[in-house]
Amino acid sequence: NLYGETDPPEGEFRALAVGKRHACALDPAGKAACWGRNKDGRADPPPDATFAAIAAGHTHTCGIAEFGNLICWGSDSLGESEPREGPFIALALGRNHTCALRPSGEAFCQGDDSHGQSSPPDSTLFAQISAGDSQTCAAAADGAIECWGVEPISNRSGNFVSASVGYSQTCAHRADGYVECWNPDIESEAAPAIPVFLGGEEFDQPVEMFPWPPGGLAIVEREGYVKIRSAAKPGPDGETNPKPRLALDISSRVYCCAPDRGMLSAALDPDFADFPFIYIYYSVQTLNPDMFFGRVSRFRVSGGGGGDKISNEGLTILARPQSGGLVGGALRFGQDGMLYAGLGEHADCAAERLGDCIDAQDLRTLSGKIIRLDVRGATEAQPYRVPPDNPFADTPDARPEIWASGLRNPYRMSFDREGNLFVADVGQFHFEEISIARAGADLGWPRYEANLCRSKYPADCAEVARYTLPAHVYDHLGDECAIIGGASLPGPDGAYIFGDYCSGRVWALEGDPQTGYFARELADLPFPITGFGTDAAGAIYALTADGPIIPISP
Repeated sequence: NLYGETDPPEGEFRALAVGKRHACALDPAGKAACWGRNKDGRADPPPDATFAAIAAGHTHTCGIAEFGNLICWGSDSLGESEPREGPFIALALGRNHTCALRPSGEAFCQGDDSHGQSSPPDSTLFAQISAGDSQTCAAAADGAIECWGVEPISNRSGNFVSASVGYSQTCAHRADGYVECWNPDIESEAAPAIPVFLGGEEFDQPVEMFPWPPGGLAIVEREGYVKIRSAAKPGPDGETNPKPRLALDISSRVYCCAPDRGMLSAALDPDFADFPFIYIYYSVQTLNPDMFFGRVSRFRVSGGGGGDKISNEGLTILARPQSGGLVGGALRFGQDGMLYAGLGEHADCAAERLGDCIDAQDLRTLSGKIIRLDVRGATEAQPYRVPPDNPFADTPDARPEIWASGLRNPYRMSFDREGNLFVADVGQFHFEEISIARAGADLGWPRYEANLCRSKYPADCAEVARYTLPAHVYDHLGDECAIIGGASLPGPDGAYIFGDYCSGRVWALEGDPQTGYFARELADLPFPITGFGTDAAGAIYALTADGPIIPISP
């Protein structure tokens, strides 16, 4: 702390950059605050600028400002901090050079080029970039790491999503969640690849993960288990990653694990401190081998907020008999305190009878719907109440629980910070889709799959205006087979993260309703993806059928 570099100002910040002897951070509005040694003005950000991203070099700092322009401050003895007109989308600062990526993936660098560290290749497009002392490295679109600067160059082929360049070592994060490191000065074999497990644990078919108050995580496993991993605390033996503890075991009651069967979703009461309940959606076998129930139950957590034992006796909120078809599976509480549940269609629609397969369109049934329930004060006599502002609460011959219709298999859905409900609907014939559902919306199935009308009745296709068409679609004619919805990153412009069960690919859905949405690939994992989870900070993790819980970097 010789120059005050470890004395940050008070406040809330969302991004951090550390140079040699100074640090800078961005507040929620994008204003930069810097502290530490200021010999060359490196800690004097422009007072009126706001930034989307920030990075620090040895003696200068840069940020991506309005319109994607590059604005820098601090030492400029080698031209490393000249401002540049954007747009830029990613930023990396080395000792005396600055690099950035344009939306096309083209790399731009400026500053000291005595060792070629500011001379990126002309023909390569990149998805991520990192600048070190005397080398710059970036993750190319083909998954390779390409570097420039001091010899020997640290290029490495593979399926990488990001690189990080230090003083004498380069590390890269592979798309399968493993990390490789190598020394650029003494070429050597890659460091042993390290599988990324949550707290050193491998889980059996995890499907949900979410923060557990007052600190820690809950992991829901498909066979009927809920495990709690407490917040890391140093113990007497130095252990800082406590093993997960089994909090609930109803595996003997859960019908698992045929397709679309098992313990599929869970959500904590939004007022957990006062109402310590967890709501779980799972399938239950009956005496009839051709019949099962999709059941939503409420279980009490002992000890109130912070308890880690869940009662095995649950209160049934909703039980839906099925003889086949799709369960759906998503449970989420909205900002209004209501419980939303995504329910699958009763049975698959065969192509030859598609026009007559109308469960998802029939408001007399809950099949293929999102329902909205008031579960506060639930009892056996009245397990839920219908909110009076539900869109069909007063509609004759309609189930009043329905909030939106026209879905096939809404296995996952989630609210963003603005209260928008993103629904990932698993497709049947060709397409997977993500829709933003609203009260009373008809999302089209089975008359529409994605943006394509499949009804044999021309009148259905002519009524396109009545349907809410998806924000994003992709086909499953190749390696993909089933969309797995995720969650939104924190922040006002947080992307929606989602993946595909079969291919293991993970994308970020970016954009808005006015300009449209596009998907950017983040990872290609070698595991089937079963869900996405978040921790208390809002960081997102991919849950996989083979066990690893892998952090997903945006």
